Amino acid sequence: MREPLLDPTGDAGRDTNTTLAPRPQSLQGLIVGLLDNAKPNGAVILRAVGRELQQRYGVREIRMFAKGYFGTPVEESVVNQMLHNCDFAVAAIGD
Repeated sequence: MREPLLDPTGDAGRDTNTTLAPRPQSLQGLIVGLLDNAKPNGAVILRAVGRELQQRYGVREIRMFAKGYFGTPVEESVVNQMLHNCDFAVAAIGD
């Protein structure tokens, strides 16, 4: 018997589109949005990931974003900023 999948955000009542975006063929020249979850060391990890993406894959620009509080979902305004200003995004969990 399968167990039901639980939504860890506690917002299971809303309709959420979970369709994955198509992967880019290359990261060369793209803008990456890095989302810090506001836990200790999250930004440290993201900066290292950003440097690696630039050096290895030719990412043009790195833009940092942060959640207001690690225990809540990311704010809609931050999601919209990332959506309109980045080609792809990476999130990190620190501690």
